[in-house]
Formats: sequence, C-alpha cells, structure tokens
Amino acid sequence: MIRSTILLRIKSKRILAHSQYWIFQVPESEIGEFLSAREHLKKDSNDCDDISLSIAGNRYYAREITSGLLLVFIADVDENEETVNAKISTAANVFHEIIERKKIAYVKANYEMLVNPFVHSKLRIALVGEDSVGKTTTLHLIMGRRPPLQYIPALALTMQVIEIIHFANYSLVLWDFAGQERFRTLWKLYFQGADIVFLLTDSTLPNLSVSKEMFQMICRDAPHVPIIVIANKQDLPNALDPSIIERIIGAKTYPLVAIDMAYRDDILKLLLNTVAKHVNIPLPKLPTEELLRFTAEEEYEKR
Repeated sequence: MIRSTILLRIKSKRILAHSQYWIFQVPESEIGEFLSAREHLKKDSNDCDDISLSIAGNRYYAREITSGLLLVFIADVDENEETVNAKISTAANVFHEIIERKKIAYVKANYEMLVNPFVHSKLRIALVGEDSVGKTTTLHLIMGRRPPLQYIPALALTMQVIEIIHFANYSLVLWDFAGQERFRTLWKLYFQGADIVFLLTDSTLPNLSVSKEMFQMICRDAPHVPIIVIANKQDLPNALDPSIIERIIGAKTYPLVAIDMAYRDDILKLLLNTVAKHVNIPLPKLPTEELLRFTAEEEYEKR
C-alpha cells in the first residue's frame, strides 16, 4: 500500500504539497530522517534515485523532478519495490513536463488530482446474478442513493459501472451486467476480468438453482477469484434464511435488503472487509466511513 506522497524543496525541506491514502499520517520527523539519510547516500553515489530507504516501518521512494524539487512516495515495507519505482518514475517525468509548461503554482494547486493516477491501483468487483435479483439496486445502496422506482433490465452493452470508491490507494471499480440467459456466454469474460465477484440471489428456491450453477461456473472459469454470496430480498415472505442458502450453494452467505437504506452500513462493511482481505491490508478498529472514501461524482466526471 502507498500511504502518502509528498512534493518538497530539497534545500529548505519545505513541503509544497502532499496526498494521503491512509488514515495514519506520516510524522514530519520521519520525513526529516529520510531526507537526512538520502543526503548521506548521495554523498557516496549520485545515482541513487531508485534506491528506497526504510524509515520507521515505512519504505521511502524519491525522484528529483527538477533541480531542487523532490517527489516522494511512502509505502508499506512489503509493497512491491519494482511496482512503486515504476509508478514514481512515470509520475516524476510527467510532473517535470507539467512544471515546464504550467509552472510550480499550477502543480501545487492541483497536486492531488495530478498524482492520484500514478498512485491508485484498480480493483475490479463484479456484481453477478440472474435477472431482477437486485444488482443495480445494490449498486445504488452502496452509493447511498435511493433505489430506482421502476425496474429496468440491464443490457450487456450498457452495464452500470461505478468507479468513485477508494480504499487506501485502491480505486474500486464496481459493475453489474445483464443476468438474462442470452448474455451468459459473455459471463466467462467478466468473471476472468474481475478481482472479486459478488454473487446475488433473490433468496427464493427457483433462483437458487440458477445461482448455484453460476457459483460453480465462476469456480470453474475463474478459480482464483474470491466469491461473496449475498441473499437479497430478505424482507419478502418467501425468502429463505441465509443459513439454508449457504447449504444449497455451498458458500458463506450474507443477508441483504437492497431497497432498505438501513442495510447500507452492512454492505459497505462487507465490501471493505472483502477488499482488505484481498489486498492483505489489516483493518484498524475505525468506522467504515473513515476507511472508504467516495469521490464526488461531479469531480470524477471532470477527469
């Protein structure tokens, strides 16, 4: 995980801009320790940009953008060094070009927007299930929107995609696609392109036979992908208990009423725990809203 980034002047050690992707801030004393260690290293070798340094349990990566201007990425010690080096090198090159064209004031004012594309990694989360089980309504619930009043079947080529949820330096890309039988030949492509699959059922016995087939299909065609089973429409009189659904499908099952906003915290916690486990980030005991960040849709559309 990349925890934060910093843009600073080397001589004065003054921070010009920064971005943060985790709840715990890196103390300035730690940054000062890194800069001192880097100065000692440069006395022995001028070619040390791709050498990361471990400071107080974090890993520091740095690139000079221009003479006297330094870009720093701060990551976990177990983050892949080759990946972070590639990201910061690309970012430094782009920042160099931007500063030459638009000057440092522009970079300072727009720093987070400029650096985010080089820091964020995408996690693709697919919502799958038979037609009308509530996939789109679940997306609305996650986003905190009221569910649509009228059901409109999703079409395979007009599937809904949400890409404004962030966890640490990960951008979560959620999508739902058509559950109609005529589109099922395309499903294998979606399963294999996903990092995580949420399989939705409507908690009725007829639907569970189809959901079980889907579960087995995902296990066969994308065995590396974690599957989270969600029993939606638990408010209906014919809904089976999740414990029974678990026995039918053969996987842990979580209850949901996607049209009820009271369930939003439950689905967000499930999403958060699933993603954290997948990327191997231990979760501190903090409210969900402090760990998941939502970019304003109007801000996202400007990008």
